[in-house]
Amino acid sequence: MTPIEDQPTCAGEMVSDSGMDILFSEGSQAISLKNVHFDGESAGDQMPTQLGGYTIKQQIGSGGMGQVYLAEHVRMQRTVAIKTLPSQLMQDQRAVERFYEEIRNASRVLHPNIVAAFDAGEDHGVHFLAMEYVDGMTLTRLVARSGPMAVGQAASMIRQAAMGLLHAHRTGIVHRDVKPGNLMRSIDGTVKVLDLGLARFSTSGLAVGRQATTQTSESNKDGQIVSGAEEGKPNKGRLIGTLSFMAPEQLEDPDSADPRSDIYSLGATMYFLLTGQPPFTGEYLDLVYGHRHGEIPDLMQIRRDVDLQFANVFRRMMAKTPDERYASLDEVIEDLAEYADQANEPQWLSEFASHQPVNEASTFAGGSTSGQVANVLAIDFGMFFSAAAEASPMGRVNLLSAGGDGATLFRMALTTQDGELLYGEDAMRLRTSNSKKLLHCIPMYIGKQVVERDIAGRHCPPEVLLAMLIRKLTRNAWELDGAPAAVALTVPASYDQLHRRGMLQAAQMAGLSSVRLVDRSVAAVQSLLFDPAFDSLHIDASIETNEIGEANGPMVESAPDQKILFVGLTGQGTETVLFRREGNRLKQVATAGHWHTGTLPWLHRLVDLTAEIFMEAFDVDPRKTGQAAGLQVACENAMNALLILPSAKVTIPIHGENQSITVRRAQWLDRCKDLLEGIRRSVKVACKRVSLSRRRIDVVVTLGPLLRMHEVRAELLRGFRKDVTIQTVDRSDVARGAAASLAGELPGRSSMAMPHQSITTQTIGILVEDGRGRRRILPVIPAGTVIPARANRRLTVGENRETMALSLVESSGVERETWHSLGRYDFEIDEGSYGSESRARMIGFEINVNGLLTVRVQTPGTPGSVRMDTLPKPNLSDEEVVLWTRWIDKLDKLD
Repeated sequence: MTPIEDQPTCAGEMVSDSGMDILFSEGSQAISLKNVHFDGESAGDQMPTQLGGYTIKQQIGSGGMGQVYLAEHVRMQRTVAIKTLPSQLMQDQRAVERFYEEIRNASRVLHPNIVAAFDAGEDHGVHFLAMEYVDGMTLTRLVARSGPMAVGQAASMIRQAAMGLLHAHRTGIVHRDVKPGNLMRSIDGTVKVLDLGLARFSTSGLAVGRQATTQTSESNKDGQIVSGAEEGKPNKGRLIGTLSFMAPEQLEDPDSADPRSDIYSLGATMYFLLTGQPPFTGEYLDLVYGHRHGEIPDLMQIRRDVDLQFANVFRRMMAKTPDERYASLDEVIEDLAEYADQANEPQWLSEFASHQPVNEASTFAGGSTSGQVANVLAIDFGMFFSAAAEASPMGRVNLLSAGGDGATLFRMALTTQDGELLYGEDAMRLRTSNSKKLLHCIPMYIGKQVVERDIAGRHCPPEVLLAMLIRKLTRNAWELDGAPAAVALTVPASYDQLHRRGMLQAAQMAGLSSVRLVDRSVAAVQSLLFDPAFDSLHIDASIETNEIGEANGPMVESAPDQKILFVGLTGQGTETVLFRREGNRLKQVATAGHWHTGTLPWLHRLVDLTAEIFMEAFDVDPRKTGQAAGLQVACENAMNALLILPSAKVTIPIHGENQSITVRRAQWLDRCKDLLEGIRRSVKVACKRVSLSRRRIDVVVTLGPLLRMHEVRAELLRGFRKDVTIQTVDRSDVARGAAASLAGELPGRSSMAMPHQSITTQTIGILVEDGRGRRRILPVIPAGTVIPARANRRLTVGENRETMALSLVESSGVERETWHSLGRYDFEIDEGSYGSESRARMIGFEINVNGLLTVRVQTPGTPGSVRMDTLPKPNLSDEEVVLWTRWIDKLDKLD
């Protein structure tokens, strides 16, 4: 006899232990057919030979809602599965109504990924449903036979199931019992959703509830629960589903189940496909507690072939509250597309997908997480200098020659001379002679339409200039064949939406397709994890800490942690970030600082001081005599000298002769008191946000040459413990840390640290107006929220309005005390088929791991959501990005 797992099955699954005792699993409950009766006799004796226009061939199963037969339509000669009511329920009018309600539910749904209902009727008092016969096996049986699936295979299975469920949701049906046993893979690779009989119409206004039977709540051996009201009472509190895969809100209130409940169950099913068990196991109470309060499993801890993005997809599907999950399965389908292995998809789906428009590309396209591990590139992208490193998930991290010819640093400058592009130090040599054509400090121009300096005959947007620098640096540093599989770009934690999008557009034009923005603070601290001495740093184990580390009593010795403060002062801004280190994982807990308060103000103070000294000595202001560029260069050199010396000499030509003055460090620092106090204030703000005393900080990590000066460091550390550990890092360290951070996100990682946990650095809010016309800002995703983050808000417009406006704002400033506009969306109100619901919109706000905002809009009563245009509007449109990329390519060929 053919092994049972290789035998075809219908909308369920067949198993056999003797070839005679066939079982049919409807839902998850298997029932023997040996003693099933039909019209008072055994099923074997009285199996019908014909029902309506169908010839019955054999009985293939039985479940709680009836018998199942393999049959053939007489005229069409199509093989189908016939489902009938049990004979003892044929005379129960309520059972008959429930049976036909299931049929009506199924008839609403016609989709390749759902078992189709073909026909229904009655023949000599027997009520029957003719449905699609599926030649295949359930995913439960598939995992039992072959073991946990590869990531690409599991993604393909779940994505197909999501397509079918999305179609059901759009017809108003929620399945409510999504699980591996209700998903079947046919022999051509198509995944079919089974058992819409447990579904109910959604509560979107299209809904009607199912009539309950007299059955009371019970759970079968597989955790499937079916409960109903007592006879004659309203159907309240019914519980239908399988506990191992049930969404928390279904446990709380079964009537609250909506399409997002199916998303949770589908996420739990994906976990089963990857691990061979549900996400929560144990007895009844263990399962209930797990779904309600248990920590969502970390797939990256369980499987080394899972990357961070895929793990985040899973976490978002299984979020405890519906508002934190995907709003609709179309979002799940989109995010799983890049992981789905086409070898596990039916040919029809592959052909269909090849004709679909390409969605907006992810900034970090992970691809199949089971693919070949490749080295990654990291760039610490600074205002004045940049560094690069490469890493593999196997633990190797190398510093690269970003400047070319063995130079580890790349000078961020470019210019044109005699039609030739010059980069780095070659460009800087022309600074005093041709300063009007030299471009440097380019990141500070992000937000401007163009930079008014001529490059190759064009005035370029800053993103284009950044792209040229990134491309040149990558060419210098990357020696392996082909482009890097993924690239990390460091940015200040304080960067807002505009700056982050500008960096990604630049990377795109530079030819980098898979980019992760890594906060510079994360990369800096991550670099210290390479140092064995850092692991031995003292941790006070005599105190217990709260969420971030405030003293609460004796610390549990099995869970030591470090409180780490990062303070960065670079050309791109001031950053103050608090971390909690748990083992080899870093968690951001608070941020402060601003991209507008970097080292440039310190340099400007030195330039002004130097100019004043020249005026006192020679009665000449060099800023007004054509010596501005020379004075700037001389002050930059002097600032480097003042980092280690108490005074520095500045020499510039005055009236044709070189004249010199001396600047003392004390004078300069006195001019910068407010800037230093600003850094101290950002430290206080970060600590205050998590109620952390500075005396509880174990390690202070600093980045930036100004923070190496004794006077600056002493002022910064006032209020800290005297024995606090100080660690200093440079750009090369940051590049290595960024490479390690990115490698840790990828599959196949070996000795790399676990991916860090980041938080939002700005608050995203919306502008709302009350009934009196008063406006206020309503925070939607507060700063400090762990990312990826999701929040939904339902907004309703008044009866007297024909449009709805949604204005988005983002916090700004060191203390986020101000707001700036990101833009707005306008919606037309059309009171069509959804009536009053058309005056409402469910708005989904999401911050991804790059810190970028995505907005989706859904009309209540409809399961699908629409991705809105990007806000703030990028400086360059998609068409302009293509044109500028071609221009850069052309320059490369001429170079």
